[in-house]
Amino acid sequence: MSKKLTDSVKNRACVLAAAVALCAAGCGSSKSERPADGGNGGAGARDGATTDGGTLAAQKLLILHTNDIHSHFMGQAPERDYTPATLSDDTTTGGLARLSSAIAAARAQAATANTPVLLLDGGDFMMGTLFEFLALAQAPELQFLQSAGYDATTIGNHELDWTPKGFAGILAKARTQQVTVPILSSNMTFSATSTGDDELEALAALGAIQKKLVKTIGATDTSPGLKVGFFGLLGADAEQVTPQKAPLTFEGIETAAARMVTELRTVDKVDLVIALSHSGIDSTGKGEDADLAAQVPGIDIIISGHTHDKLDQPAVVGKTLIVTAGSYGRFLGHLELSVSPAGAAGEPATVAMDRYTLQNIDDTVPGDVAEQQTIDTLIGALDTQLASSGLQYRGVVAKTAADLPLVAYGESPVGNLVTDAYRTMGAALQPSDPPVIGVEANGQLRADILKGTTGEIWFADLFRVTPIGIGPNQLPGFPLVTFYLNAKDIASGLELGGAPELVPDQYFLQMSGLKVEYDMSKPPFGRVSSLKLVTGAAEQVLDVNDTTKCYKVIATNYVAGLLGVVNTFTNKALSVTAKDKACTTAIDATDPARFVDADPTTPTTVEELKQWQAILKYVTGRPPVGGVPTVPATYATSQGRITKK
Repeated sequence: MSKKLTDSVKNRACVLAAAVALCAAGCGSSKSERPADGGNGGAGARDGATTDGGTLAAQKLLILHTNDIHSHFMGQAPERDYTPATLSDDTTTGGLARLSSAIAAARAQAATANTPVLLLDGGDFMMGTLFEFLALAQAPELQFLQSAGYDATTIGNHELDWTPKGFAGILAKARTQQVTVPILSSNMTFSATSTGDDELEALAALGAIQKKLVKTIGATDTSPGLKVGFFGLLGADAEQVTPQKAPLTFEGIETAAARMVTELRTVDKVDLVIALSHSGIDSTGKGEDADLAAQVPGIDIIISGHTHDKLDQPAVVGKTLIVTAGSYGRFLGHLELSVSPAGAAGEPATVAMDRYTLQNIDDTVPGDVAEQQTIDTLIGALDTQLASSGLQYRGVVAKTAADLPLVAYGESPVGNLVTDAYRTMGAALQPSDPPVIGVEANGQLRADILKGTTGEIWFADLFRVTPIGIGPNQLPGFPLVTFYLNAKDIASGLELGGAPELVPDQYFLQMSGLKVEYDMSKPPFGRVSSLKLVTGAAEQVLDVNDTTKCYKVIATNYVAGLLGVVNTFTNKALSVTAKDKACTTAIDATDPARFVDADPTTPTTVEELKQWQAILKYVTGRPPVGGVPTVPATYATSQGRITKK
């Protein structure tokens, strides 16, 4: 992006002063005071303005926060309906032009009360839309964070989608453009033996990635302001679902956090400790970040990311406030605090929450004109890049007469479409031995397909359904692979989807060519009561204990690489092992030899068939209505592929 921080933050604050009231609408109020050190010793005494009692006066502070933006520059969905220039005429959510306006309005409102503002992000700012195609050439996501005035972000698992080497390339490009937004990672460990993370390690040594950050904010001639310490974490689940992170490893978040809290409190003498943690908390207040707060006192605020859930009010664990703001730029959190710095007599700093608002970023928020112009320029660059394939960002690739939603822990219409696409395109390319089962995990399905006002599906909308990953050819998207599983393997893999109380939704499998029935009255990991192979109108009952016959499966190499999590989640009671056609020999299902060749006419090379390419080919091959390929009406509802009783 061409805008600079001074232009974007100062000018937007002036232009949007009239929109200040948007930030205050719907605010809830809560106030609880506690020592900022969690009871384990405060910061050293600070000189400055004091109350009559001798302690430093409370300082107001506004923390704005986001997480899991995932390159969602445009509103959703469908993008065809997104109108950031006008209000109250569409139902889309998000959009970075709107988010920019909300941030500027909040800053303007805080400025009227001389309240300092921090703008923070909980990671996964990258990967999730077509804009990721520009990452190595322009690093637009980091450009946005800088232009919006973010004080810090952290590394989410999807920042490593393109491997440490790929992330290093993105950071290197950002540095050439003078993008210096702090990226914090306090538990990332570089390999001492492998060279796969050397470029990233070198950039970290130059300051592109920092272990911690200390800032003094709100200082005046009469007040020392607040000294704030920040650190960043990547949690266990985020690490587990990122095999492409290798050879990086991540220290346990409790160990790393305890070390950072001690250092920030005792060495840096901060008043406030804030963790940017891509570890996760759900809408009920449970998760790795809640456990972290319980085990490591001394963290005042956790800006949580990873789960894509939202909390309408902060979770309070001990003396720690935990906030999270959904995903895709659809919400902006406003955390208003009163912080009393450490006193001259050794009194610990105290923190009180005055108010919290989770603001909807929707068609009630005016889009920032300059930001949208920048985004439109990026779309133009994407169109240039896509021209050789005959695609356009806003190109209509199909129509739909109904919504195809993504459902948590259940059969999803969009999941049916995706897995049918995998199986159909795999069969077309491997006709002598076609895959009979297609699978995809909910964690890799990132968006619904919605009809909106026109029913038109842009290429951008379709790509957002499965936008994650990269293959050995270093082009975006996970390649499709084929391998063989017996009925016992299949049933064991599906058992994760039948245990929602123990297994996150991201492991729930959508499927084509199968029907599964769960008996939810049974104990977890023993709930698959019926399994059928479906070929056209015919259904064949499979013996869930049979290990003698195998069935060809098509999936992404990412899903194939996570077969081992079945063993982990079930404490070794169940396992899934990819096999060869003879159903006797274990194989590595992620081996490039298993890749589906998108162009079998060139036998000496294998051209990766990306998951999004298979979906695009399948959808554009549907019978046209009015000259436009149209998604069949059968996808509008579930098809009885997954049932529970």
